[in-house]
Amino acid sequence: MTVGNVKEVPVLTRENELDVEGEARVYRSLRHFWHVVAYSHEVTDKPVGFTLLEKDIVIVRLNGEISVFDDICPHRGTRLSLGHVRDGCRLECPYHGWQFDQEGELTLAPQRPDLAGQLRARTRKYLSVEKYGMVWACLEDKPHFPLPDYPVWDNPEFHYVAVSPAEDWDCSAPRRVENYTDYSHFAILHDGFLADRTVPQVPPHDVFRNGNKLENVQGEGAWVRVPIDSAAWGGKDKPADPYLRMYFKWRVFMPLTCVYDISFQDGNRYHLLFHPTPMGPRKTRNFTVSHRDFGDKAKANEELGDFVKLIYDQDRWVVESQRPEELPEDLTKEMHVKGVDKYSVEYRMWLLELARELTKPVIHLHQESVK
Repeated sequence: MTVGNVKEVPVLTRENELDVEGEARVYRSLRHFWHVVAYSHEVTDKPVGFTLLEKDIVIVRLNGEISVFDDICPHRGTRLSLGHVRDGCRLECPYHGWQFDQEGELTLAPQRPDLAGQLRARTRKYLSVEKYGMVWACLEDKPHFPLPDYPVWDNPEFHYVAVSPAEDWDCSAPRRVENYTDYSHFAILHDGFLADRTVPQVPPHDVFRNGNKLENVQGEGAWVRVPIDSAAWGGKDKPADPYLRMYFKWRVFMPLTCVYDISFQDGNRYHLLFHPTPMGPRKTRNFTVSHRDFGDKAKANEELGDFVKLIYDQDRWVVESQRPEELPEDLTKEMHVKGVDKYSVEYRMWLLELARELTKPVIHLHQESVK
């Protein structure tokens, strides 16, 4: 294309190059944090396999405690998650019966038991801990931030449900976090369940960093109203007012753990902890525990768990359709509305700061020809 006497030549700007690399850097940085890899109740007397950030791991309970290892036997590369727990304290490979202790050290090669303690054979063990009814693991030896706080877990006034099975979505984990913390889609996508489309305005709210978390707090009296016919909060007596009014407060323990606190105008309380674990750059498993201090405890799975699943089903097809699949590093690649998208902008900025701090950019060398 020629404009006047000047020939325009398409160029690949540094900004465009960084857009792709920036997304990859955010993904690489996630290995420095705690991630949920299973619900505690799923890890019984059988090992459980999982893929965390494209790393195959096995989760197993030995001597009553959780251990997380590479899901590979050093002998012939068999998946240890296909194996068995022997005597409650050793993980046995299904192929040749090699057994590993709680630290991943080889304790028995049945064909040559005399070599126990002599072979330098072990499977790598990763940091792991059980908390909030979930198993958390980190692929690095020192997590960048501690585990999130969720004090309601120890409050006897609440009953809870682990929303299982945890579903796998074809999206990046940060995209899922943005979906979780996006005020402005409630009234449209969740009309009649989380909000009312006749009142789509986003309530006034503040966004600020506090330690290792990004907090969102609505202004006093900034209620979100939901039609009372919603199936969301079963067990309540319908008031004369046709709307429930909810007050939202949430925070993201960086980079991925979302904690919701919801108060109803009638004094009832609802809490939720959600972690979208990255299985790969564009595959995420959704782990959720939710609590409430109202309703029938015996109906928690039906009224609480099923409702969470219903909301997730409403979100899923939209989130999986988003392009680019990962968050673009360049904020100008998407539109952001002042006040409405405040939380997303702050979240992305902090995410990118962490990525730059924890990872090194990949340098690509390009050979250019000059004519």
